[in-house]
Amino acid sequence: GEQVILHSLNPGAQHVWQDGSVADSLLVTTSGVYHVLVSNSCESQRDTISVILSNQPPAVDLGDQLTLCQNQSIVLDANVTGVNFHWNDNSTSQQLTVNAPGQYSVTVSNTCGADQDTIVVIDGGPAPSVDLGAPIDFCPGQSITLSPVYSNVDNWLWSDGSTLAQYIVDNSGQITVAVSNACGNAHDTIFANLLPAAPMFNLGSDTSICNDEVLTLSIPLADINILWPDGSSLPGYQVQGPASIIAQASNSCGQSFDTIIIGLLPDIPSLDLGPDQSLCPGELILIDPDVEMVTYQWHDGSTNASYSTSQAEQIILVISNACDNATDTLEIIESTTGPQVDLGDDIHICEGASVTIQSGVLGVDYLWQDGSTAPEFTTHQSTMVILEVSNNCGVARDTVLVDVSGTVPKPDLGPDSTVCDGVVLVLTSNADALTEVQWQDGSTSLSHNVTQSGTYILVESNHCGSGADTMHVGYMSAPDPFILGPDTVICPGEIVVLKAPITTDQFEWQDGSNSDTFSADQTGIYTLEVSNECGVQIDELEVSVDTLSPVVNQIDHYSLCVGEELLLNVQQAFPAVYAWNDGSDLPELSVTQPGVYSVDISTECTSASGTFDVVQDIDCDVDVSGGIYIPNIFSPDGDGINDLFSIIPGSDVIVTAIDAQIFDRWGNMVFSSKEIPFEWNGTFNDELLQPGVFLYFIRMKFTINGKESEEIFAADITMIR
Repeated sequence: GEQVILHSLNPGAQHVWQDGSVADSLLVTTSGVYHVLVSNSCESQRDTISVILSNQPPAVDLGDQLTLCQNQSIVLDANVTGVNFHWNDNSTSQQLTVNAPGQYSVTVSNTCGADQDTIVVIDGGPAPSVDLGAPIDFCPGQSITLSPVYSNVDNWLWSDGSTLAQYIVDNSGQITVAVSNACGNAHDTIFANLLPAAPMFNLGSDTSICNDEVLTLSIPLADINILWPDGSSLPGYQVQGPASIIAQASNSCGQSFDTIIIGLLPDIPSLDLGPDQSLCPGELILIDPDVEMVTYQWHDGSTNASYSTSQAEQIILVISNACDNATDTLEIIESTTGPQVDLGDDIHICEGASVTIQSGVLGVDYLWQDGSTAPEFTTHQSTMVILEVSNNCGVARDTVLVDVSGTVPKPDLGPDSTVCDGVVLVLTSNADALTEVQWQDGSTSLSHNVTQSGTYILVESNHCGSGADTMHVGYMSAPDPFILGPDTVICPGEIVVLKAPITTDQFEWQDGSNSDTFSADQTGIYTLEVSNECGVQIDELEVSVDTLSPVVNQIDHYSLCVGEELLLNVQQAFPAVYAWNDGSDLPELSVTQPGVYSVDISTECTSASGTFDVVQDIDCDVDVSGGIYIPNIFSPDGDGINDLFSIIPGSDVIVTAIDAQIFDRWGNMVFSSKEIPFEWNGTFNDELLQPGVFLYFIRMKFTINGKESEEIFAADITMIR
């Protein structure tokens, strides 16, 4: 029935339309192709237009749902032309700018009709943020777990392509992370610096110095901390006299130790060739001073360690070492007196060593205590050594005691060890009272308390020599506390992946598995235990599978009289989100005007929709003075009082037809009846239901004072025991 007027824009010219009419405009009432010829005295022009007349109302589709990020806006577009627009905020443009989550609806209309659509805009949350913190310094061979401070992150991408929330740093260079969620992106960068390795140094080989000599030790390394036994920290250290020197060099990546044993070169020994000797004719005298670690210079220029003679003479010996020299003289005279022998002072040697005792006399016969007859005697056992010498002039005898005792110390600290933070490890020396003890810090007690990681050295010394042992001690922390995350709800068929912290410690989930992730798809409590030798950390979270589905109970239509109020109730027995087409988000909607009312009900996992057609009641002028009474509570307990749920019409009301349905709170129909009178005893399949609230829908036809009427009753009834 709509009409269109086609107008020409050439006033003063002649217009001839395809139907032969001559006018500036043409009234069009049917679809078709129309043309006009426009001419004047100079020229003529022709134009054609296609007109389609439709009686179809407009259609609009906003979509089902959009996500709106915080501090952003989106534009809703009805995407329909040639219509009138009416949004739920009363704006009338084709587009609507939305700055907040909610339900938005638009009605589009033209002369052919109208259409309405609703869209739910949900809160997408804020954009992500991430902060890697300060630059990282780390040592060679070390790895550091980088745990950023972040919020609202769904996706991770590190510079090496990894996608976890933590990052293992084991190389120097720039580290970049990009994070994202549905609302945006963020990134941050830090630098990882590789520090110099723990210093290594060598004080040199063990050595000896003279009594008045000063030896300078040095550690020629830069950018390190040095600690000598006296607490000094200079690169050089002066030593005078015998000592066991333990030095430490350290930096931020560790420490190292080295030890040098400095002996004392002997002063030039006192030289005593003994008393002047007499020489028996034909006898050979051997002069053997037995002075070690010296050089010899005899009066005849020889440099042997001994000198022999068979004639009377003056014997002169000069001995020398690196520190000094000494001289002595011996007169040999010819005499017929018997030989003389001197085995020297008693001798002390260490276990495992041996000593050779020289007779010191030549040209004589020898007889040792064991019956041997060589010029010398060798032993490695403690014993009393006796020598008897004889020649043509007589016999001489001497005795010396050999004492074999003691060994070079062999300290043993045991294998390298790792202990827990806060534990004091006591290292112990088993040295005897005659053995000197020195630790790496210069202390000399038999025990040493360890409270931090490092290398520990024990040096033990006695008259037989020195020995050392080294132990490296590391400290271990108990596992760090961790959080698996908050308790969570998932939908059926959905899986949530639980992640263990990044660590070298051991994992154990509640089912005994040891993976660093666990896939949870069932309702239950999930537990992770992280442990090492020093402790245990435990966290748990609960996963719930949401199996609740919303239900909307509907009938064909609802009647509403002017001035009445109709309450549409779609309340669910569990948390849900309600979105009516008028923008309301409550489970109940109060209706005072006829119309079509729709609602979307959603949970985390499922959704349901319903439409309520509310129409104007044409019989609203009926006087229901007699009234119809429907109770709101009954108690089917068999006591004969209020055992049935029934409808009680007034005295002027005659019920002619009834169609009743009763639903539980989950939307399941538990009873229906068309019998008059209507009665329900609270059972379903002959089993008495549990007490609770039920919803009834009753369509009833009745007459009042001879006038027929039809009414729909919808409300709830409470059953008690």
